[in-house]
Amino acid sequence: MARLWTDVRPQIEADGGAYDLRETRSPRDFFAVDETSLYVVRAQESGGHTVLTLTPAPARSASVTACEEALR
Repeated sequence: MARLWTDVRPQIEADGGAYDLRETRSPRDFFAVDETSLYVVRAQESGGHTVLTLTPAPARSASVTACEEALR
């Protein structure tokens, strides 16, 4: 899915269905992550409820942030 958890959560809760959260992480810590920005990377149905797998987003470098700001 690769959608922000903050975007998905209201939709899931509005549907009123049961859901479980799982977290996954890369076993390598070479690349920094942003712990405050979680993404839904998988959605599965299991036993009558949805299981969502979350992972922290990659951290943005200063150069990427500057480029994004310049494009606004």
